[in-house]
Amino acid sequence: MQPLSQILNFAVDAPDLPRDFSGEIYEMSRGITCPDKAKQVYKKLEPILKDYRADQDIAIACGLLLEKQRHQKGMRDIWDDLCSMYPDDLTALRMLMRWYRREQNVEAGIALIAEMFPKCWRDLDQAVKAIPALVELKSWVEIDEIMSCILVFHPENRPIRMMYIKLLNEQSRFLDAAKVAEHVHGRSSMGQASQDLLSSVSRHARTLNKNNLQNASDAISDIIAMADAPRAFTKTENVVFFTGQLGTGGAERQMTRIACAYQDRYNEAQPLGIAPKVWVKHATASSGADFYRPLLNETGVETSVLSEMPEVPVAALEGLSDDLKELLALLAPDVLRHTCQLYSMFRKDQTDVAYLWQDGGIVQSAIAAVLAGVPRIITSFRGLPPNLRPNLFRIELPVLYAALARLPHVTFTANSQKAATAYEEWLSLDAGAVIVVPNATPAVLPDGDDTDHAYWSEILDTSEGCSKTVLGVFRFDKNKRPLEWIKAAARSIAHRDDTRFVILGGGALQSECAALIEELGLSKRIFLAGIRSKVGFYMHRADLLVHLAEMEGLPNVLIEAQLAGTPVLATPAGGTDEVLFDGITGHILSSANDLPETELDETLERLLANENELAKLGAAAMTHSRGRFSVDTILGRTTELFNTLRLDTK
Repeated sequence: MQPLSQILNFAVDAPDLPRDFSGEIYEMSRGITCPDKAKQVYKKLEPILKDYRADQDIAIACGLLLEKQRHQKGMRDIWDDLCSMYPDDLTALRMLMRWYRREQNVEAGIALIAEMFPKCWRDLDQAVKAIPALVELKSWVEIDEIMSCILVFHPENRPIRMMYIKLLNEQSRFLDAAKVAEHVHGRSSMGQASQDLLSSVSRHARTLNKNNLQNASDAISDIIAMADAPRAFTKTENVVFFTGQLGTGGAERQMTRIACAYQDRYNEAQPLGIAPKVWVKHATASSGADFYRPLLNETGVETSVLSEMPEVPVAALEGLSDDLKELLALLAPDVLRHTCQLYSMFRKDQTDVAYLWQDGGIVQSAIAAVLAGVPRIITSFRGLPPNLRPNLFRIELPVLYAALARLPHVTFTANSQKAATAYEEWLSLDAGAVIVVPNATPAVLPDGDDTDHAYWSEILDTSEGCSKTVLGVFRFDKNKRPLEWIKAAARSIAHRDDTRFVILGGGALQSECAALIEELGLSKRIFLAGIRSKVGFYMHRADLLVHLAEMEGLPNVLIEAQLAGTPVLATPAGGTDEVLFDGITGHILSSANDLPETELDETLERLLANENELAKLGAAAMTHSRGRFSVDTILGRTTELFNTLRLDTK
């Protein structure tokens, strides 16, 4: 991506922008959340900015608009360029540090801050710039080191002390925050928000001391231990599924599939029929977090969205002691907010089974389910645990899971054996403590709607002369390696003139993938079909599916491809070898962490050159996958878990 310093007009003789224009654009850019809206605004600005001289507000606004289009490639360079142009701009610096963290290059970010602000440990002006940047890196140790010095050199400076107290409070480090707050002077002249912060910190510190706790996250064990016994389990009637959102991810699709399957059977008075409810944290349309909401509504699944409901103060929770409420108030703000909402909802619903999905959903809902006395609580782990995915780690998780593991009415599940084993090792659980429930996959039908048929005809016309189709179905993110997929397709095309490549899906890297295809001049051989609801239509028309993920749970798309009779070439990510028989229903590459390009190219070429082997693999794929992952099989297994009390707690 070209730096903004080369795109914008900084000529000294260029006319100034209209008065207040740049400030208004800057404020607008900060408020935009929808990628499409950001793209529209940026495109409208481009011709204007070529004729007028850009200023700092416009330059930063353009950076924010590019950021909010969810570009990934080149964005760190964009913010690096802006930081060089405007070294005192905190927005540019914070965004640059955010990208260092996203790219897991925190040490380089810390080194850059040390270079930019060498005296931040004693100079106030440098400290107030360095600290917010370090917050983006989540470099708490470095922040503590700076603050331990700066407060000695400037003990009477209230703003820097309050900044530190606020940061400690956000980390739930209430004892440390209270100690720093002891030396805040002139409290009576402070604003109400600052006084409330100091009162809250003091109150939480007293609660920790009262309960002999060092960390707020440790309160979770006490909260779980103080919960009343669960209600007697008499029926599987009120079942609630909970997760974070309803976007296009594999876990969201699987949860929706199971909920809808239960509802369909309930509507038709069939065995295994349940009328479940689905509750989620948010379903924001602008970010695509509502993708499966229409399907749930169409099927008749009652769906509730917490972000659309009023918050419930901890003081208003009924049936809990004051001591327990004090401990709850120590929870991180997001966990507390959702715990209070869900506690009230579980109690009102008289939920029989709480089926809690993904670590992010479990941490928001499990405490509420335990406190509300839900008789059966099932957690569903998807993919590898957060100790192996640091970007998903939360300090509450190991404490929460250790407490839940002691409760016989709580059952841990995962969708692959690899994930189950990884969680058992992380949490020091006995082998078999996490039960494997594979993904349910319905029959993959070849049907498509009018738009699918029209688009496929367009592909055939554009790639006339090609007799084979290689398919990819994945989210356009770094983990799924869409750029590497396209490059592999390009290398294959260089040797073959009979194969087209089609990708289904969407995501942050989609625009960069489209740009790469154009740059390679392969728009007539590589096609981006976008998100399609009739995936089976394309699978039945493909000769091979290629999947290059670095990390996986139990990859749904590999099951679906095989049910369609399409062989698979994939990395050994996650539970791939649990659904794909190497050499029988497809081929598994030797590594997922480092993509073996030579092996990939050679295997792809060998398969495409041998139609008989593709046909043989496809037939075996259909035979081996049929029945193993059927919806009825998985519904039966899930219902069994709903009704089974765990007996292995110690």
